[in-house]
Parts: sequence; C-alpha cells; structure tokens
Amino acid sequence: MWFFSQLSIYEEHHHLSIQTCSTPSYSRPFGLHVRSLLGHLPNPSAFIFSSLKLLKVLDLSITDMSLYNLTGSEVLTVLKFLSVSSIPSSIESFENLEFLFVDNKEVVEIPAIFLNMVKLRHVHFSGGAQFSESLRIQATKSENFQMNNIQNLSSIFINDENDEKALRFLPCLCTLKCRITVFWDSSENCYRYPDFGFLDRLESLSLSFLPSYVSGDISREVIDLHWNLRKLTLRNFDLSWNQMNVIGMLPILEVLKLRDDTIEGKKWDTREDEFQGLRYLELDDVQIEHWNASSDHFQSLERLVLRSCQHFEIHFDLGDMLALQKFEVHGCAKSIEVYALQILEQQRAWGNEDLKVIISH
Repeated sequence: MWFFSQLSIYEEHHHLSIQTCSTPSYSRPFGLHVRSLLGHLPNPSAFIFSSLKLLKVLDLSITDMSLYNLTGSEVLTVLKFLSVSSIPSSIESFENLEFLFVDNKEVVEIPAIFLNMVKLRHVHFSGGAQFSESLRIQATKSENFQMNNIQNLSSIFINDENDEKALRFLPCLCTLKCRITVFWDSSENCYRYPDFGFLDRLESLSLSFLPSYVSGDISREVIDLHWNLRKLTLRNFDLSWNQMNVIGMLPILEVLKLRDDTIEGKKWDTREDEFQGLRYLELDDVQIEHWNASSDHFQSLERLVLRSCQHFEIHFDLGDMLALQKFEVHGCAKSIEVYALQILEQQRAWGNEDLKVIISH
C-alpha cells in the first residue's frame, strides 16, 4: 500500500502530481479533495476516477491512453481542462470542459458529439485532426446541428466543401490554424480554396497549403478573408498578385508571416494604400527575388524578420520607415546582411539609437 501511504499526504491538498506509472495494485478510493491531477497514471487496470468528482484540471498528455478505460471518468462533470494523447470515448460527459489539448501523433477524427459541447472554448490537436464523416453529414443538415462556441482551434484539415460547412458551425472562432487544399465546389462548378470570409470574429488565421493534382487549375485564385483579421500566416502557397492585394487591404492586419511561399512572378510590388497597420512582417524562405515598395507603404511596421531568403533584393530604403524598431536577418544572402548593416549605420548617423539589427547564419 505504498502508493496510498504517499497519497494520504496529499488527500487534503488540491493538486496532485504523479511521477511514476509503476505502483502496487490498490482498491480504496482517494483524492476527494484533488482539483488538479498531472503526470502518469498508476496501474492502468485499476485506476478509478470516481472519487475525483471535484477534479477541474486533468493532464495525462504523457500517458498512453490506449492502456486506460477511464473507469468512472463520467463523474468528472466539473472538469474544465483536459490534456490527453487521444480523444477519450467519454468526452461527451465532460459537460463543463473548456480547454482540450490532444497531443496526438497521428491525425484523429473529431466526433459529431464534439461540437455539441457548448462550454468548450479552446481545442488543440498537435498532430492534426479532421471532421468525422458523421459530423460532416450532420453539417449538411443545419436544422439538426447547433452552433458551437469554440474560440480557438488548431490544427484542422479542410479538404472539401463538407469540411467547410462543418466549419460554419463554429462562428465564434477567434483563432484558427488549419491545413487546406483546393476542392471541387459542386454549386459553382469550379475548383477553389476554402472560404474563411464568413468567420467575422476571426482575428488570427494560420493556413498551410497541401498541394493537389488540381493546384494549377483554380478558378478562384483568392482566399476570402474577413476584414477583422489581425494576424495571418500563410505557408506553402503560390500567391497571386490579386491575393496579395486582398491581404494588403485588410484594414487592421498587424502581423503577416509568409513561409515557404511564392508570389506570382517572384516579385512583390506593394501599393500606397496597402499594409497601413502592419506592425510585424516575417518572410521565411519565400520565393521572392524583388521587393518593390516605398517607405510610406509600411508606416506602422515595427519589426521585419527575414529568414532563409537567398535570392532576395529590397528595392527601397528601409531606413525611411520611422516606426521600424528591429530588423532581423537569419540565414539570408550576404547582400541582405550588408544592406541591414548599411541601414543601421544610416540610422546611427541620423541619431537614431533605437533601431536594432540582428544577423545570424
């Protein structure tokens, strides 16, 4: 009974951390006062949750959930935070759950019951997730499907119009991270990107493009984005000039990260009325050779980060950007490093000691 002699020390405390999963068998209940349980579960065949009725935080992300049947977990009705390696079958019983973090290694399916958990706000799948077929079918029958209050969701696959329809039942999304591809729209008779313009509360959007056989035959080359967007990350896209113009006109966009992207013609020409509120710009391994702009195009830019830009040329004077506070160059062409140092010397000569230039290889 070594395990219980140790637990008795904590029975009147609210937080319990278990550092080992090897322990003798036991039968009597414990943890009537425990509010938080973290770490390895002891003895998978015998661990019972029924005495943890007041548990609010359960972190089992380092535990192999396939070994457990979560006996008695249906009584965890006040549970608010759950971190696991897979979605438990008893998920629907956690009616007060607000935070769900799944540290999965392979893509998991989101069951239909998932979106009926009205208090769920924050959901993260480290290995990605996709809507189950039952959820997708229900999403096409709006009269049988209620709106959900999830605010933050990552990372989800959007592969076709039914996935997009399922996404429409998440109108409260503020932060979304997903992997997308082009798909056939049966109503418009064309291939297109998913539509995100209907998410009017969305402030942060991260999209990774998954190449497909029809990538070169997209009738609608512009991703619809809502004007409320503040942060945008795009990875592995072939961006048209029209798409860049749409992004540039987002009125309150503050953060833009382009990673492994290509801009049409490998040239980026910005206009005077674009990116007026942008404060942070990151270009990471982008296939852009010429950046043509004017200092008054980025009047609010405070931080510029360039990573792995080997064939990149800047055709305007960054030193004229009065708001610029930090210029970072990481693993870029030598010419960019020289340019950054010239900007720094220029600013020092003008008495500006605030600009920081960081160069790394």
